[in-house]
Amino acid sequence: MTDAPLWAGIVGQERATALLRRALAQDRVAHAYAFLGPAGVGRRLTALAFAQALLCAKGGCGRCPACRRVAAGQHLDCRVVAPTPPRDKPRGPAAIRIEDVRELQHWAALVPHEGPRKIFVLDDADRMTLPTAQALLKTLEEPPPRTVLVVILANPRALPPTVLSRCQQVRFRPLGEEELAGILGARGLEAAASRRLARRSRGQIGLALTADLAADDAREAAALELLRMPLARQAARLDEAGLDRDRATVAQYFEIYWFWCRDALCLQAGGTAALLVHAEREAELRAVAARVPRAALVRALAAVKEAWLGLEGNVTPRLALERALVDLGAVAA
Repeated sequence: MTDAPLWAGIVGQERATALLRRALAQDRVAHAYAFLGPAGVGRRLTALAFAQALLCAKGGCGRCPACRRVAAGQHLDCRVVAPTPPRDKPRGPAAIRIEDVRELQHWAALVPHEGPRKIFVLDDADRMTLPTAQALLKTLEEPPPRTVLVVILANPRALPPTVLSRCQQVRFRPLGEEELAGILGARGLEAAASRRLARRSRGQIGLALTADLAADDAREAAALELLRMPLARQAARLDEAGLDRDRATVAQYFEIYWFWCRDALCLQAGGTAALLVHAEREAELRAVAARVPRAALVRALAAVKEAWLGLEGNVTPRLALERALVDLGAVAA
């Protein structure tokens, strides 16, 4: 197998890339793949590298016009389908909808424009609606010739088993904390910042490379301050922060609350500070772990999950956040 530069840029996923490169070398490429793993570990990057290898006359040189067009999202035989809000509601929840799959089916029925195959990448397929998954199943059961489909998702249970059973599964792993800290240090980041980013990103190198520690710290402080406020003052703070329609920021608040409760549970169970996402707030977390009963923390986690799922559906950001704050009262008291 040629050690193409495009594969060298994928860090920590040697088993996944070896499987794909072996399929290319043996000319045994499956008609559909499911790339399974958390966001930010190289799933999309690997999908595009695989598309380059399939469409490049040199097997993925990374430099030819075909490779450059795939990387730029301009190759006519490589299409990426990602979740988008409803056309009539730009601030609504993003999803892959049935019309997206119908358009994919239309293009899949056509012959390749210039390459030997057509490649379709469904990114964040966890956000696929059930009717969309059922429509996709027809394409998987009767794949058009010279077509390769890559489905990227973090949660295998988000799709019906009948969809995944028709895909060859390729698993992607989060990097270890020390491994990721070493990579960040090699890129010039100081040791303390590297360790903090590695812990906070939970092995997701894509998140670590794009993170802004100062902004993350400010967001965490704002989320925890809001949590500790009396309910009577929370509404005014939500107005000031402009969170009425900001789904992305509210989702980040839910992530902070989730790991806050999770860290407190870890300490209750006798875990060490090395297990904490919010390790720099260990003293505060130990106070929460000592004060809040385990059952209340478990209920708080369930409440955050329910609010988070509602946010990904049709619940407005403000309503989802207000409901979560009420349910998190025991943790904040």
